[in-house]
Amino acid sequence: MVVRTVTFRAKLLQAILGLVIATTAASLVIAQRQNAASYRAVVDDLFHDQTAAFQREHETRLEVAAGETERLAMSVRLFAALEANDPEVYKIAADELRLGEFTFFRLLNARGDVIPPPADGRAGRLDLVSVRGALVPAVTDPAGGNTGVQVGFIEVTRGQNRPSIAYRILSSPIVNFDTQVGTLIIGQRIRQLATEGEDSAPQNLHSALWLDGRLVDGNIPANVQAPLIDVLESASDEFRADGENYRYQRFRLNEGSSYPPAHLVSIFSLAEFEEQQQLLVLRIVLIGAVALVIAGLLGMALSRQLARPIAGLVAATRQIRKGNYALTLAPSSTREMNTLADAFNDMAAGLALKDRYHSLLQQVTDPQVAEELVAGSIKLGGELRDVTVMFCDIRGYTSFTVGRRPEDVIEILNHHMGAMTRIVQAHRGVINQFAGDAIMALFGAPKSYGDDAERAVQCACAMMAERERLNAAAPLPVRVGIGIASGQMVAGCIGAESRSDYTVVGERVNLAARLGSFAAAGQIVVDQETRRRIAPTWASEPLQPLQLKGFSEPVIAYGIALARVAAV
Repeated sequence: MVVRTVTFRAKLLQAILGLVIATTAASLVIAQRQNAASYRAVVDDLFHDQTAAFQREHETRLEVAAGETERLAMSVRLFAALEANDPEVYKIAADELRLGEFTFFRLLNARGDVIPPPADGRAGRLDLVSVRGALVPAVTDPAGGNTGVQVGFIEVTRGQNRPSIAYRILSSPIVNFDTQVGTLIIGQRIRQLATEGEDSAPQNLHSALWLDGRLVDGNIPANVQAPLIDVLESASDEFRADGENYRYQRFRLNEGSSYPPAHLVSIFSLAEFEEQQQLLVLRIVLIGAVALVIAGLLGMALSRQLARPIAGLVAATRQIRKGNYALTLAPSSTREMNTLADAFNDMAAGLALKDRYHSLLQQVTDPQVAEELVAGSIKLGGELRDVTVMFCDIRGYTSFTVGRRPEDVIEILNHHMGAMTRIVQAHRGVINQFAGDAIMALFGAPKSYGDDAERAVQCACAMMAERERLNAAAPLPVRVGIGIASGQMVAGCIGAESRSDYTVVGERVNLAARLGSFAAAGQIVVDQETRRRIAPTWASEPLQPLQLKGFSEPVIAYGIALARVAAV
């Protein structure tokens, strides 16, 4: 699976821009909701104020009608005229009534029939043919519970191409000594519900009366009336007409009356609100865009401040990986990056010191031992291990150095030691020490590969072959003898806590040293244990039991055949 990675600068920019976009979007949503809620509250207040004003005017008219009815009920003349069906009843009532702002009045007899008014017009003009709606309430007798003023509304048509007019009807029984002798009906022209052009009336607020499925006597535009009628009976409070949204309210004006229900319908255009919403969205988007640009520039500046030191740190890390520890990170403009640079510089100095120690350790000891020491795997003390030890001595070394400058002798020795060391390491052997002209190598310590004796003999043969090759081109040949012994030895660091060497000690080490001293030039001598451990294909010849210094009993040894050495 391929893992896609992005730069720190890209991530920082993405985070900053994402935060700005999310904040702008959240601000837009919150502002729109708050603006919508505020606007709805304003519209509701307008609806409430209009309804309250209409109700106050309505209640005033009810009080006047109740007062007129009470006065009429106290008129003995009117009571007698109603009982006698006196044709002068309207004249008597007109003398008693103070109509004020009322447009007309009508009288009903005890049966609830309309008493025809006289032609003199004192009762007000009203053509019943042009009236839509009930002039007389559904219940007029006391038994029906109609003992107070009831409210109704009628629509009066005025011919073609002329708008109809709405009248408020106030019906109140005329009762004398608990006997209803008639009914007074007073009609009043309803003033304009929402007069356009007045400072107190918003231009986008329109009203009308909702009577018997029709909108009457209002200023609701004609193109809005049909869509409004379609939704008046629904649960929604908004509708759409001619691409414009409206909010409406319907209020019952004659609750509890036996007249047909009438409602005050008010509508409010949301066009201005939607325009404000669009303007709000545009402003927030523009502010967000500006903030996005500023945040992007700021993010790029901040990311550059962080990315440059990090890029320098990455480049320095690559140099350290290549082994170049002689570098120092420059100070940054931020405290955190300066702390990181100081820590990195300290780390580089520590790695350089460790590398120098490691290089020096590899120069004074075998690389395998050096790695184990650096890893902390070898501690002060020893352990019993099965090891094969090899000693390689130069034959005739004393006569070899006579008459030569020490510098020349050291150069020849270094060349010889270098060639032999490479062969030992190629066979996974460990150079334990250089003792004058002798090389001590270990196979099986500090790490065993299972065929330590076999590799030791192969290494000795390769060293002999390499020495013969070098002697062919050298002005002064160097002859070596090699002794090998195997067995149990104590391996570990010997010395003190402040200074120790990794080596092996034991009888088999001394035996290998003695065999190396005994071996003639070009001869490889192995002990009996080593011969037992190597492959039978090795050509070897037993030697006469050797009486070696430090050993009370003769030592059985074998010489590896020179033919086998040449073949190797």
